[in-house]
Order: sequence, then C-alpha cells, then structure tokens
Amino acid sequence: MTDDLAKKLNTAGAFDTPWLKEQLRNWDVAAEQRKADFMEHMYRCSGRTNGCYTGLWQDFCIREAGPAMRERYFEMVKAVEMYEKGLLEQANPAEAFATA
Repeated sequence: MTDDLAKKLNTAGAFDTPWLKEQLRNWDVAAEQRKADFMEHMYRCSGRTNGCYTGLWQDFCIREAGPAMRERYFEMVKAVEMYEKGLLEQANPAEAFATA
C-alpha cells in the first residue's frame, strides 16, 4: 500500500489503530488476489454449491495436491537413482530454474 493511501486511512474509531495501519501498509494486493483466485479454483473443483469454504484446503491437499506430490516424489526418487547409476546428467542449476 502506498503511503498516500495509508494517509487516507486516518479515520476515527476502531479502524484507526497502529496495528491495522501496519497491516495495510504491508498489504500485497497481487498476492492476496492470487490467494482469492486459488480459493475460488478449489471451491469450483470441490463441486460445492452451498457457499461453504470450510475445509477446502484440506480437501485440496487430499484430493489434488497429495496425489500429485506423491507421484512427484517417486519421479524424484527414480531420477536420483538414475543419476547415481550415471544414467542421468546433473542439470546446470541456472538452466534448470530458467525453464521452471
């Protein structure tokens, strides 16, 4: 949040607290929007239609992220084994991150 916008928050009442001003000063709008967008993705994928967002993260971890990460784990184990046997070259870290 810009200092100019923070100055506009000088309102009376409970919202005019040093803690809140600090929270808003460090607010990352883009990051918060990404969180909200992902939450909407999880809600749509859950098949829910009741507006209840409770437990979405847990459901996502069990149904989507968990299985995907389990498969990724075994891919990585296989890659390490292949590397140790000399069947796989070590990637240049700069090149590996450039393509990620």
